[in-house]
Amino acid sequence: MTASLKKGSDRIVVASHADPAIGHVKWRPAKSIWIGVMTIVAIVGGPMTFTWSAFAVFLCLTSVTLCAGHSVGMHRRLIHNSFKCPLWLEYLLVYLGVLVGMAGPIGMIRQHDLRDWAQRQHACHDYLCHRRGFWVDYFW
Repeated sequence: MTASLKKGSDRIVVASHADPAIGHVKWRPAKSIWIGVMTIVAIVGGPMTFTWSAFAVFLCLTSVTLCAGHSVGMHRRLIHNSFKCPLWLEYLLVYLGVLVGMAGPIGMIRQHDLRDWAQRQHACHDYLCHRRGFWVDYFW
């Protein structure tokens, strides 16, 4: 590891030529189309099929997947190992986190470790620091 680069998590192996400030963002058209279609379906279909009971189900399931799944299961337990729990509960929480749709367990750990490592350095790419405007970060 280059002396000027700070260490990341134990899962990060830093090559001597690593530079967290260089690189470019690659667009994945298929993923953009998938997310775009799902968004359009929600915007068009949501109001057409709205009921208060369905909205209540949405609020409950969103809080379970985002709070228990993504925040507690994927982030606090899987990535940071910040608490202990039975293996069945860890699997359940991580599964709920996968339902959020950002990535699977390996993808979440990989991206989180990369972002944290890059943000600890003297210079960091805009993609990893979220320094761009709202719409650029949203697109990325």
